[in-house]
Amino acid sequence: MNQKGGRNTTLLSSTFPQALFALSFSTLDLAAGFIASLVASYVVKMPWILIIYPPLLTVRGNISGMFSGRLTTGLHVGLIKPSIRKNTEYFYSLRASIFSMSFINAFIVGFLTYVVFLIFEPLYYVSLLILISIAIISMMIPTTVSIFFLAPLVAIVSYKKGIDPDVIAYPILSTVNDIIVSAVYVITIWLFIFWGNVFITVSYILIILFFFIFIYSSKYWTDKNFKKTFSEGMFILMVLMIISNFTGGVLSKLRYYIERYPHILAIYPCLLTMIGDEGSIIASTTTTKLGLGNIKPSLKSIVYRENAILILGVLLAGLIMSTIFATLGSFLYAFSILKLVQTILVSFVTVILLATPIILVSFGSAIITFKRGLNPDNFTIPTITSLSDFLTTISLFTVIKLIMGI
Repeated sequence: MNQKGGRNTTLLSSTFPQALFALSFSTLDLAAGFIASLVASYVVKMPWILIIYPPLLTVRGNISGMFSGRLTTGLHVGLIKPSIRKNTEYFYSLRASIFSMSFINAFIVGFLTYVVFLIFEPLYYVSLLILISIAIISMMIPTTVSIFFLAPLVAIVSYKKGIDPDVIAYPILSTVNDIIVSAVYVITIWLFIFWGNVFITVSYILIILFFFIFIYSSKYWTDKNFKKTFSEGMFILMVLMIISNFTGGVLSKLRYYIERYPHILAIYPCLLTMIGDEGSIIASTTTTKLGLGNIKPSLKSIVYRENAILILGVLLAGLIMSTIFATLGSFLYAFSILKLVQTILVSFVTVILLATPIILVSFGSAIITFKRGLNPDNFTIPTITSLSDFLTTISLFTVIKLIMGI
């Protein structure tokens, strides 16, 4: 019994600091929130600014999660070399499929945002071409940076340093991507509002550039790995994209409150990222264990000691970090003790409310997709990030109404 207790303590002491370190990067999403809040004064007259923002974060996060999940599992099972240069054909076809999905999904995000905009805000107007251009620029710049540089660097370096990339890769990448997406998005909005001709010129140049990269990626279209990644990925992304666009519609209904309390928009990306990161850590470690044969593909496996301790460590780290970044976010915008306490409570209660559904979906989606012969890395993290973004937005709206009384 002592051995088991000691082993459990060792597992927790190993998992908790790694999870805490990984989730600590969510604090940097305050930068994304701060950047996004710079356009808060325009959201009342242009509510589409809020409608398109969650899909950009979510879809970019879905694709990043799919890529990082495949990277980390590939490193563990030997399909990808721990090398930045001269990697395997599996790696290059994977990268090509991710880029192709991103390019196609950028068009779809713009179109669906337009549809949702008409449903939620029928009294306002925006051009469909404008939304598609903004979506392409805001998604494809971070995508290019991530899949060609950041994601391989983080996954491979952590693997070579003896740090589990399943725990560390996606939380780091999701935060960095959120910052890049938010920065590119705000700059694009400013160009659209203040320098329309510059916006049009930049849009043409970048869309043509991304189109040529998309055509270059077509040489892998006959590859079996490309086809499997693309077909499975596009299906789940299409389903989840609809959810994320309605998330933006819900967020647009908060625009008057966001204009009044900009610190809510500042902590919003933090909550989205951290709750999604918690689920991604659980899902990514589960898919790797399934791939290595270390656990049975059964939902009962969730009660195994190692899995239960991993989940406990991740939840503890999440509660600590939610309190920290809520506090930091409050100091950036709110200068009263009351607003500080309110913001911490909003963040803490939201995280607790979502703990159970995120755990069940994270573990369950990995098991179910594996048993059906699908690649769980193509489904788990995208499903978790989209679901967590939607549930976080709904929960945040509810908790704000209850705690802040607005």
